[in-house]
Amino acid sequence: MAERKDPLQIGGWHKREWVAGPELVFMMLDTYDYTLNETLLKKRIIPTATAIMRFFDNYYKTDDAGTLVMHPSQACETWWDCTNPMPEVAGLRAITARLLALSENIIPPKDRAYWLTFRAKLPELPICKRKGARMWAPAEKFAAKHNSENPELYSVFPFRLCSFEKENSELGIQALKHRLHRGASGWRQDDLFMAYLGLADATRKNLIARARNHHKGSRFPAFWGPNYDWIPDQDHGGVLMKGTQSMLIQIDSYSDTIHLLPAWPKGWDATFKLHAPRSTIIEGEVRNGKITKLVVTPKSRLKDIVVRK
Repeated sequence: MAERKDPLQIGGWHKREWVAGPELVFMMLDTYDYTLNETLLKKRIIPTATAIMRFFDNYYKTDDAGTLVMHPSQACETWWDCTNPMPEVAGLRAITARLLALSENIIPPKDRAYWLTFRAKLPELPICKRKGARMWAPAEKFAAKHNSENPELYSVFPFRLCSFEKENSELGIQALKHRLHRGASGWRQDDLFMAYLGLADATRKNLIARARNHHKGSRFPAFWGPNYDWIPDQDHGGVLMKGTQSMLIQIDSYSDTIHLLPAWPKGWDATFKLHAPRSTIIEGEVRNGKITKLVVTPKSRLKDIVVRK
């Protein structure tokens, strides 16, 4: 059989969606932050991260200004004709920022030099204007819509380049406000976007709607779905758990800061025990919107905790 002229897959849904690479590295860096396992960092994370950067570096060309032009590309499964899609741009900016923040004592100089060179080529996060408001865009240029994701909000989650305490939070809030698709079921991430943008009441309403979404034909209450594809829908429960946790605690991936109650409704009480980077354990209680008990192990990490009022 003759080889196909197009070396990529025939189906268009993931044909040029490359965000899985940066997402994988971002989660690997989370693992390192929690465990401080230098063997994992040196043997697995650094080689994986560098290989993924080199893919983008070799697959795409730069313009006259030396900036990568990611075209042809797509933004998730939704926009199939894109230039510089938000998920990939945000992901690459996120992992290079985190890698370059690591101690120079444990990073090979050649890798650090390459990361700096690669980061200098990355385009800015795409912005557009809709109904007179500036907001994050799915891509610098985007067309050919096929699905119902909101890739512009990948700047908020999973990559946390935009969140409630950052100066660019309004771009995220406007993108959320004007998003084309919304819901509280299946893999929809609205709950997470809302929590990371500090919108406590909106997150509360979405989580309640998600928790009430049972499949009446199933014996077990946690057999959600079919929201998009199947029963049980594990995406639905995953967002439910991650959303609840993100209301209580958020880790700033770019500093040592730990945010407590970033999107916690004042009418909800809770007793919690949470894990944070650097083998940190946070135990406490919240009553009427206030922290009434807080125990941090080790005690030295107490200085890194910020409680949102």
